[in-house]
Amino acid sequence: MRKKMILILLIVVVVMGILIASYLSMSTESSGLKTSRFLVGEKKIEVEIADSTSTRATGLSYRNSLDEDRGMYFIFNSLSSHSFWMKDMNFPIDIIWIKDDKIVGVAENVPNQPGAQLWQLKSYSPPEPVNRVLEVNAGWAAKNGIKIGDRAELTGS
Repeated sequence: MRKKMILILLIVVVVMGILIASYLSMSTESSGLKTSRFLVGEKKIEVEIADSTSTRATGLSYRNSLDEDRGMYFIFNSLSSHSFWMKDMNFPIDIIWIKDDKIVGVAENVPNQPGAQLWQLKSYSPPEPVNRVLEVNAGWAAKNGIKIGDRAELTGS
């Protein structure tokens, strides 16, 4: 009987370890999204592509971090004033507003809002209609000299 209890306990510990490891890897790196190389200004980075309603809605929510020189690239079907909020975000970001392949605005150091209710979340909008948005770690745009008028485009996988 004692051996059975030890075996059951061991199995539970192993299963819990696997679940925790899976959760941690999902929340930081593997999203299952398509990735591609991206040129923004003079800087090349790796981006995850958010090009469906569900991937755009989720964005970087629930993740604990974003690796340096990585981003999420949102592709919309039309030019519009696509607004963003920090719902369920765990870290601050820079939001780079792109019209076709040209940067038209940068919202720097957008803070996350832990514990905020939906009606309390601040909304961020581009200075003019856009069809692309790039999210990167807070401070990344300034650190890399990104400015309005710079090119921003996919360069391949």
